[in-house]
Amino acid sequence: MTMMRGAGKAFGAVSIVNALAGGKGATVGVALETDAEVELEEARGNWRVEINGERAESRLAVEIVASVLGSCGESPREYSGTISTKSDIPIGVGLKSSSSSSAAVALATSAALGKELSMRRVMLCSAEASLKAGVSVTGAFDDVAGCLLGGLNLTDNSRRRVVRSTPLRRSFKVLIMVPESSSERARVDLESVRKFSSVATAAYEMTLRGDVWTAMTMNGLLYSTILGYDPGPAMGALKAGALGAGLSGRGPAVAAVFDKRNREGIGKLLDSWHADGGRVIVTETNNRRGERSRIG
Repeated sequence: MTMMRGAGKAFGAVSIVNALAGGKGATVGVALETDAEVELEEARGNWRVEINGERAESRLAVEIVASVLGSCGESPREYSGTISTKSDIPIGVGLKSSSSSSAAVALATSAALGKELSMRRVMLCSAEASLKAGVSVTGAFDDVAGCLLGGLNLTDNSRRRVVRSTPLRRSFKVLIMVPESSSERARVDLESVRKFSSVATAAYEMTLRGDVWTAMTMNGLLYSTILGYDPGPAMGALKAGALGAGLSGRGPAVAAVFDKRNREGIGKLLDSWHADGGRVIVTETNNRRGERSRIG
C-alpha cells in the first residue's frame, strides 16, 4: 500500500466587499494561519478528519481532497487517508476559516501527490468543494483568493475570475472583534440581499479606484443593516481613527484597519472593544501566498 503525505499553509482574510449582493467581492489578507497535513493511501476506505487535534466531521475537507484528486486525473474513490488542520482563525464568524482550510488542504493534497497545481486551479477546486459541501452559496472565490494570494484581491465570483490581485505597499494593523453572539448566516435570504446589488457594486467600484478602506466601511454598514447587526463597534473604530472598519463576511466578526503609527487610536479601540466583551484579535495585513511541501 502506497502512503503519500503533504503539507499546506493558507492565511485568513477580511471582507472589503462581500460578494453576496453584487456577485463581485474584495478581500484583504490577514496574518492568521491554517496549516494542513494530508496523508493519502492508495486504497478504498474512509477519511479520518482532525481539526485542531480533535476528531471531527467535515464534508468540506473530504470534498476538497476529492476535487484536487479529480483535478489531478485521479479517482477519489480509489483513495482514503487522514486530513488534519490546525488554525488560529475562529470558525463561522466571517473570517474566511472555511476558505483558508480548503486552500490549505488543497495545497497539502497536491503536495502529497507530487503535483504542482496552479493557484487558480486550487481556487477553482476550493470553490467547487465549498458549493458541494454547502458552506457557501457563491463558491467564496473572493475569500479563497484572499487566503491563497495575500494582499488585496478583487474577484468576479460568478465567472470565477480574479480581476485584480496586488500586494499592499505597506503593512497595516488589523483589530478584529468577535462578539459572543452567533452568526446570522443561517437566515440569509439571498434574494433579499441581492436587492442591494447596486450599493454593493458601488463599493466594489470604489475599491477598484483605490478607495479601499472607505469601501470596507460602506460594505460593513450595508451588511450590518441587512443582517441586523449593531454597527456600533465599527463606528467606534472609526472614531478611534481606523482607516476603515466593518462587518467581515456574514459576521459577526468586525474588522478595523489602522495605520500602525496610530498607537493611541489602536489602544483606545482595544480598551473599548474589551469593555464590550467578546474576543479581540490583534493581527496585521498579509501579503504572503499559500505554501505547500511534500513530507517524506
